[in-house]
Amino acid sequence: MILCETKSAILSFDPSIPCLELIIKPGIRKSKEFRTVHKITLEKFIEFKLQYPDLGLFIDARDLDAIKPREMDWLAKKIFPQLEEAGLTKKAFLFLDNQTGKIILEMYKDKLSGSKIVINEFKSFKDARVWLKDTNCSSFN
Repeated sequence: MILCETKSAILSFDPSIPCLELIIKPGIRKSKEFRTVHKITLEKFIEFKLQYPDLGLFIDARDLDAIKPREMDWLAKKIFPQLEEAGLTKKAFLFLDNQTGKIILEMYKDKLSGSKIVINEFKSFKDARVWLKDTNCSSFN
């Protein structure tokens, strides 16, 4: 079910897992758009978490070019703590197997060090969904 669509992303909900799915569209993202998408994701996570205690977050970042350091800092200071406080424990990423994807994933992991949120990268939707659905997993190997 699509919850929100902007120029740069589509946010949907899959109750069968359950998870929010943020699909990043190709193109350059302006700071305001980047922040709006993440604020909406946070709001929807808080809303759906009440009904779905095992709610996870899936991000299809195959079309993500880069994230500016100031945007990553904003995520780390404003969004990640609120997601953790709201009960997010698992975040799955789907990246292209390239250097940009690896750098972004490492930035995310670095900003979340010490957090209870477990981040894993996947090469397929299927693997990410299996991991998100497994309420007892802390890694995917």
